[in-house]
Amino acid sequence: MHNAVDESAALAALFDLVSMGFAYPGQDLYRALNDGRYLEAAESNVALLGDPPALVEALKALAAGLKTLANDYSQRQLETEYNALFELSRDEAPLHLNAHLYMEGRPDPVPVYRRLQKIYREFALELNAEKATESPDHLAVELEFVAYLFDLLQLTLCGEREDSVERIRHGLAAFFEELGWVENFIDALEQRSPHPFYLPLGNLLRALIRHDDKGINQRFVNEKRFLTPLIL
Repeated sequence: MHNAVDESAALAALFDLVSMGFAYPGQDLYRALNDGRYLEAAESNVALLGDPPALVEALKALAAGLKTLANDYSQRQLETEYNALFELSRDEAPLHLNAHLYMEGRPDPVPVYRRLQKIYREFALELNAEKATESPDHLAVELEFVAYLFDLLQLTLCGEREDSVERIRHGLAAFFEELGWVENFIDALEQRSPHPFYLPLGNLLRALIRHDDKGINQRFVNEKRFLTPLIL
């Protein structure tokens, strides 16, 4: 049986890794994908969860994709394909990484942004004005928030932060409802592209979300990319 502290830390690290993977692929991420640090961090944290079969299988597919990436992709090519898949494409509509585009009825994004910003503020966070180029409903932002909550949970369980475990767990449960759109996005990604990195990354995310529905210590990067503590 894995204790709640280790499990929370592992989930924090894994959601953070997937968040980084769906952010724009800069030089640091590209190097980590190619030199093995990204996969090593994912594998070690899945091991802390007890190597659940669905996550292990998702990691095997990711490892195979990263091998292709290392052999065949330059950083520029990865950036180009990220843009074509998720930002701009001459040939077909891109699969934008924004929640409101996958919600039923395609709601006006402004109320969605406001609701998410309110949720972030409830946990003393706001979008980092200097670094955040993405909207509040971007997949990388939402996953970074989930990682933050799991990190906060493990610190609270350890007694290193004064917070309410019940409040954090309730926040996580509520935010996983917000992530309901991710299934539609991954289905669309499967139909669109057998990309060696982004498709297995999406399936790893699906396995992570399903793992938590049934319910690590090394962070690849500790610095927040999109969110920053709210100054009161």
